[in-house]
Amino acid sequence: MKNTSLYLAMIIGLFLVAIGIGGVVKSVSRNQSSTVQQTNSISIPVSTVVQTHSGQSARDWTRFNLKGALRYQVNVSTDSQSRFERKLTLSGDGSVYRYERVTLNTSQSYLFDGKTIVRTTSQSGTQLEVKELDGMEAASIRFQIATAGLVPVLKLLSDPGTKVVYVGRTTKGDRFDVTTSNGWWSFYVNANHLIDRLEVGEINITYDDYRAVDGLTLPYYQKVAKGETSLYDIKFDTFELNPAQGPKVLQELAF
Repeated sequence: MKNTSLYLAMIIGLFLVAIGIGGVVKSVSRNQSSTVQQTNSISIPVSTVVQTHSGQSARDWTRFNLKGALRYQVNVSTDSQSRFERKLTLSGDGSVYRYERVTLNTSQSYLFDGKTIVRTTSQSGTQLEVKELDGMEAASIRFQIATAGLVPVLKLLSDPGTKVVYVGRTTKGDRFDVTTSNGWWSFYVNANHLIDRLEVGEINITYDDYRAVDGLTLPYYQKVAKGETSLYDIKFDTFELNPAQGPKVLQELAF
């Protein structure tokens, strides 16, 4: 478990470098590895990307639930690695999110209202600690919530107030830059206009295994890496969009 904790601390540190403490998607340096080919590039409106994922009709993604497994490698000795897995659940209701990670008999549940993150740690059903987070761990959780399964990203891109600029065709696909109050980040779409890559500083997230979910096209697999070094991947089991009633814990939440 000591090696596991050190590995997770390393991942959190990398997230901090990539996004900063103050925001989810603050980029600190541009990635120069892809060459923009604007000469013969035809501009693609972001509405085309959103419609490709959501069909021709506009969708309201106020509520969603998703479940999956977060998997990562941990060095257990100088010449051996073990693969660890955490079950995860993410639920969103408006601007409030509940994110839970479970390993064996220990669970960590995070409640996020857009500003504050509160972590509750439990073991074998017994609550051990409730703590408001800041710093590196808070930045890491914001990042994981903002990129999980593309649903939060699509919600952001469907907002008319989001500033998105089409940069051009690159070796990685058609590139778009998104500017927020916390900085900027990039996403890429493939030939089918599906988002298959996000870049936030040195961190990149790739998406794959797209499937239809209640009229939306969503990825059931995502991989997070720093450059060419894999940090972890997520295999999603289920997506539930716009459930009739949000999770009870979100309805009763008051920070």
